[in-house]
Amino acid sequence: MQPTHNTKRLEQAISSQEMRLFEKNEFLREESYFFMKNAGRQVFNLIRKNFKNKQPIIVLCGPGNNGGDGFIIAKYLKSYGYKTEVYASSNKKSYKGDALKALTEYEGKIKKISSFRIKKNVLIVDALFGIGLTRSIKGILKKVFNQINKNNNKVISVDIPSGISSDTGKILGSAIKADYTVTFHTKKLGHLIDPGKKFSGKLKVVDIGFSKKKMQNSFLINSPDLWIKNFPLKKSSDHKYTRGRVVIFGGKKDFTGATILAAESALRTGAGSVKILCSKDTIQIYSIKFPSVLKTEINNINQLKLFLKKEKITSMLMGPGSGKNKKIKEITKLILKKVKYVVLDADAITCFKNDLKSFYSLLDKNKIITPHMGEFHKVFPHVKKELSSLDKALNAVKLIKSNIILKGANTIIVSYDKKIVINTHASPELAVIGSGDVLSGLIVSLIGEKKMNPFSAGCAATWLHGDIAKKFEKGLIAEDIVRGIPGALKRLKNGNTIK
Repeated sequence: MQPTHNTKRLEQAISSQEMRLFEKNEFLREESYFFMKNAGRQVFNLIRKNFKNKQPIIVLCGPGNNGGDGFIIAKYLKSYGYKTEVYASSNKKSYKGDALKALTEYEGKIKKISSFRIKKNVLIVDALFGIGLTRSIKGILKKVFNQINKNNNKVISVDIPSGISSDTGKILGSAIKADYTVTFHTKKLGHLIDPGKKFSGKLKVVDIGFSKKKMQNSFLINSPDLWIKNFPLKKSSDHKYTRGRVVIFGGKKDFTGATILAAESALRTGAGSVKILCSKDTIQIYSIKFPSVLKTEINNINQLKLFLKKEKITSMLMGPGSGKNKKIKEITKLILKKVKYVVLDADAITCFKNDLKSFYSLLDKNKIITPHMGEFHKVFPHVKKELSSLDKALNAVKLIKSNIILKGANTIIVSYDKKIVINTHASPELAVIGSGDVLSGLIVSLIGEKKMNPFSAGCAATWLHGDIAKKFEKGLIAEDIVRGIPGALKRLKNGNTIK
């Protein structure tokens, strides 16, 4: 039975530049004001549907097309009997084009934003700045934003909360925190990357009449539709050797828990066999704590060379609890040279912080690294810290020509050939020790010659990781993630995944 997922429509997110180019082409097909009126009407429809008590509404209008949307919204509100106040951040003389047309058609009283004072029990419509904002919010507007954010009034933002960068999700000086955001045609990057994700509140994408043609160079949002066709669910004809032979380099004596979490995760995800490479100090610990996993004692690099020469390995994981000494770096170098499919995590990444040349040169399209932000900057010290996580990951891939999962509140997965996936299917509960070890076990289990490529496996593993956390809700620990894998696989197979 094949999983029931729709693979025809992949959910996208786009940059402000892509959206402006798309709009420019659409305006050749239909007058631009047609789309602005549709945008205003869609926001009004959401207000009418969700706020039926006709409470007073304040509409804040900016100097550009986002402000034009606001004037149209205000016109609809007024004509349907809502008590409406409109504040503009610019005088009428500075408006032009569609925004001026919308302002003129409104015909109601417009107040200066400088006179804005917050009121109780009003709904605020934020139509100040859209996806084109690049400057920092200062002065009067910053004071207005602070008033709004300190109050309990509900806020609806048009397209994106004012003050949020559409491309990075960063706050540009100050930003309005919305309860709802109504955006047009498709999601923007700033809706998905914190703090923009948090400031957007409940996000609704609406159709304003743009064509349905596929947008080029867009970023994909992680979902089973991306990778389900290649996901290696167990078949009735499978046996343990067709399911892949995973090898995990065991952690130091004090950190065997990290290795066990990764090994348990790999087995539950569907690997046929998992073998831990142990030392004489750790083999008894693994034998007692995890009897069902295979163990091989390796005490020096020559023994490892012999093992790698003889062993049939589908994929290998290096890093959890391994330590960051010179010996570990040499072992990791050997593994990267001798094993085709390798997942690098934690110490196996940061042990190269003083040998970046070797690190970059040994990685290729069949490898995948999984750093969190702290680990990332140790091995990519020249990537600027002020960049967004998306730009950081893209810059890193240019250096390593390999696959990367940059872990965080908004995990970014980038392939060696610069395909970009943003994972939004996650939970804050994943911010717990051991969570990353489980993720690396998920990834290494899915990778292989007759399984998934590292990029697809990274996307699938990250999504499943989040699905388990969303199902569990509060109080999650790493062991709970491991125990949640069978349920997540069942939901995936049946198409009953967590929203």
